[in-house]
Amino acid sequence: MYRVLQALNNNVALVKDEHNQQFVVMGLGITFQKRKGDLIIEEKIEKVFSLKSTESRENFMTLLKDVPLDFITVTYDVIETLSDKYDYPFQEYLYVTLTDHIHCAYRAVLDDNYQESKLPNISQEYSIEYVMAKEALAMFRQKILDDFPDDEIGRIALHFINAKGVTAVEKTPKVKLTRSVLKKVQEELERLGIRRTRENSNFYDRLMIHLTYFLQYLDRSPNENAPLMDMGKHIQIAYPEAYDIGSKIYEMIASEAGVEIYESEKFYIVLHIQRLL
Repeated sequence: MYRVLQALNNNVALVKDEHNQQFVVMGLGITFQKRKGDLIIEEKIEKVFSLKSTESRENFMTLLKDVPLDFITVTYDVIETLSDKYDYPFQEYLYVTLTDHIHCAYRAVLDDNYQESKLPNISQEYSIEYVMAKEALAMFRQKILDDFPDDEIGRIALHFINAKGVTAVEKTPKVKLTRSVLKKVQEELERLGIRRTRENSNFYDRLMIHLTYFLQYLDRSPNENAPLMDMGKHIQIAYPEAYDIGSKIYEMIASEAGVEIYESEKFYIVLHIQRLL
């Protein structure tokens, strides 16, 4: 038995059961003329997503502020379907990072500014995640946009890899470097008083996934994205605290990676930090 907490549209609602556990339910017309407190006819429910914790509820409501509902429900369905099919455990933040990524990729394709990721081929080292990502892409193409490029397979696979526990799979040197750097970044942020909270989890996760992508293609040309350099002085003046923190993280990444990285990356990090602040 589910009672309506909030009707999100005619087909989707945030509900609670008799034990006060919250869920998102989907079904054709299930909330038509329903108000808060009304019962949902269970025979009409087609999908149920459990919001197991306060964090998961906060994540869902945060996504609603930035991302259209259909992207959220489709991504939740993709994650639930594939995790059940492959018995694949994942961490809660996968809902946020993968939903946000798919929405951004969708906009990039429509705006004709989608850029190939140049990620390494991980189909051998992470065969399960790669197969899951191929199936996920097929579902996203069917339900959201047929023009999603094949390049999305590697990007989606990374989301599954990063959201699985540290005992998940054998790590390649590049993945080892990525996890080592991300751990040091998190420690540095905590030292500076920036911790992942319910309120900032969306922006915090976006920073982490951005750094993950960046670290996966460190061999990209240092001159790429050079136009952002023109905004450097403006960013430094407009966001001095974020610029200081971002610069420290940028220098730390360069030191850990042991390679020259393009300076424009510093400004992307600064912009992510500014959102957190």
